[in-house]
Amino acid sequence: MTDSTASPASRPPKDVVRRFLENGRGEDGQWDMQVIDECFDQGYWSHTWQGDLDHTGARQGRFFRGLEFVEQESEDLVAEGDLVVHRSRYRARHVGELFGLAPTNRVVTVDHVEMWRVTNGKIVEHWGGLGAGSQLQRALTV
Repeated sequence: MTDSTASPASRPPKDVVRRFLENGRGEDGQWDMQVIDECFDQGYWSHTWQGDLDHTGARQGRFFRGLEFVEQESEDLVAEGDLVVHRSRYRARHVGELFGLAPTNRVVTVDHVEMWRVTNGKIVEHWGGLGAGSQLQRALTV
């Protein structure tokens, strides 16, 4: 469990990412902006979404509106220095337009790997997906 009372700059990178993963989205699927502000640096850049935090949030919002998460099957969080890697496998139902495809209501399994760089207690960079989008697209069009 993350110690959310610690000064953000003093928290280990793994705890910052864990805080975001566990608390960054509310029950309604919307971003919890208090957690986002706590965990992300103003200069954040996503190499995956090719944008800053506003751009990333907008693109992720469009992407995740098409999915309803069914089950988290497995998850690992590994840190070395200022880098944190998250690996997960989850099942999701296709409930909205995604990749230009109308909802199929199909449940698909997605393997996902992403990495963050944390500096002074804030996430400053992100790389991720590593095939999750193409894996999901193939599963929906088969």
